[in-house]
Amino acid sequence: MKSHWNWLEGVVFVSSCVLVALVLGYLAVDAWRTGSGPPDLAVTVGAPVRGGQDWRVPVTVENHGDTAAEEVHVRVTLRGEAASGEEAELVLAFVPRHSKREGWVAFTKDPSPAGVEAHAVGYATP
Repeated sequence: MKSHWNWLEGVVFVSSCVLVALVLGYLAVDAWRTGSGPPDLAVTVGAPVRGGQDWRVPVTVENHGDTAAEEVHVRVTLRGEAASGEEAELVLAFVPRHSKREGWVAFTKDPSPAGVEAHAVGYATP
């Protein structure tokens, strides 16, 4: 019994082999180039938004490091005289390497005139 490949089967087979080889090559190069440095977390806050009885502030945590961070604790504090030291805390379950995660915190006082200060206070490594 003679088997015949039609041209479409051949194109699909060769394309699949090339794609698999490219993916494996990319993963190998990425693994080789990635360091083992600790997480490098940068925290930024956005513009406050009025939401019912409170003010909500968006918080972005970027991990510029080579390893992931788990259970990232972020403390957000209102600064200035009118703020009276009100603070909120945000916990992010996982921030992968070279990525960012976003969350929100709420305050009872208007954070606009006082300003907002945020920083990561702790994390765990996987």
